[in-house]
Amino acid sequence: MSSDAALHRGVLGAYAAPSFAQAFIHGPAVSVLQGIYAKFFGLSLQEIALVILLSRIFDAVNDPIVGFLSDRYRARRGTRKPWLLAGSVIAVIACWFLYVPSGEVTMWSFLLWYLLADVGWTVSEVPYSAWLAELSDDYAERARVTTWRSMGRFLGLLAFFGLPIALQPITGSTEFTPETLRWAAALAAVALLGTALLATLVVPNGRSSGESSGGDASSSVMDAGRAVVRNRPLLSFTAMFAIGGLGAGIGSGLSFFYIDGYLQLGQQLAVVMIISIPISLVATPVWGLLCRRFGKQQAWAVGNVGAGLASLSYYFIGPGENAALLLATSLVIVNAMIVVEAVAAPAVLADVVDYGRLRFGADHAGSYFAFYAMVQKINVGIGAALGLLIAGTLGFDATVTTQSASGRFGLLLAFSLLPAAFLCIAALWIWRFPIDRRRHAVIVAALKRRAGREGDL
Repeated sequence: MSSDAALHRGVLGAYAAPSFAQAFIHGPAVSVLQGIYAKFFGLSLQEIALVILLSRIFDAVNDPIVGFLSDRYRARRGTRKPWLLAGSVIAVIACWFLYVPSGEVTMWSFLLWYLLADVGWTVSEVPYSAWLAELSDDYAERARVTTWRSMGRFLGLLAFFGLPIALQPITGSTEFTPETLRWAAALAAVALLGTALLATLVVPNGRSSGESSGGDASSSVMDAGRAVVRNRPLLSFTAMFAIGGLGAGIGSGLSFFYIDGYLQLGQQLAVVMIISIPISLVATPVWGLLCRRFGKQQAWAVGNVGAGLASLSYYFIGPGENAALLLATSLVIVNAMIVVEAVAAPAVLADVVDYGRLRFGADHAGSYFAFYAMVQKINVGIGAALGLLIAGTLGFDATVTTQSASGRFGLLLAFSLLPAAFLCIAALWIWRFPIDRRRHAVIVAALKRRAGREGDL
């Protein structure tokens, strides 16, 4: 099939399906896992912060290796599909022990299963993300693909946060508890393996390796490294993504503590999230349309500013009878704005892959998306660790219901003020990103001319 042709909706749906399961299985790790290990299993915030930080350091090695190997594998076999399947199996096994710990729970057992889960996520998700760049070379079509994938992701999050409500007749509570995670791990196993199989059967491999401008079958680690560090648009993309992502990471690790520990809305947590997440599903196709109409980086920058300004509202919400309504309103606005990143960022990176093909004569999509995934995880890890350290150092205590003034400020500083500042700073950089629609068209035209010349030889 032509890499410029519009993809059938059935193909888009099959490609997006694993993102649903990945979001569902990631749900605990990005939201409530830290709080549950602190509240129910007795780990300190400092121990949890150290585990997350160590796992992100591990990712700094793990992600580039997987990206490089998946590029080599695709160059020889023309597909990345086995990576999606193998990684899903590893993730299912590791997440069962991570989310359903048995025996004595220690920092070291938490670290072991977190690292193994990271291996599974990386092996499946880095090649899966790189696959995006090979499904289409068209600037607008890539935004369409990421729109579908983002909608799958938010449906997965919606399913996870709706789980306590669905389980209430069984558990007698709408709170997130160890029992909730047990059900999440079991359901995620079915969803992750099933959707990975669906994608491998339905979605095409994409652009043939022969269209990648050759050379990647024999690329060395040094070649891949040079293709990363000498790709200036990639470094620019990484910097602007890292700044905004660090802000989001600082806040994400504290969401459970802010809602449950500070606002005292533990019973309403699932309901609040269920109310706020659907706006992401509504906003995703809107942002996809705006990306195609006005440009991906312009839409991304506007969304970041909106999310940053809306995040400031968290600072002014306090415990009380209106807390749930005010929180849900703020979350709706933040989610409606921040969702643009899930649509725009991977599509922009796919354009950077094309620049790399032109500049270096080889397809390093796996390495580029691995670098992106590594930065993304480091953002979440360092951000979450930093947020926990700020809140904990200033006196926030997850085991008490009444916080000190300094503890409250530490939590609000990390959950509201710092994310707002980082998101707005990143927006300035994003707006000026050099590969726009016009420049991408020039890159694609040059690639086609070179492929034509090589075909005539």
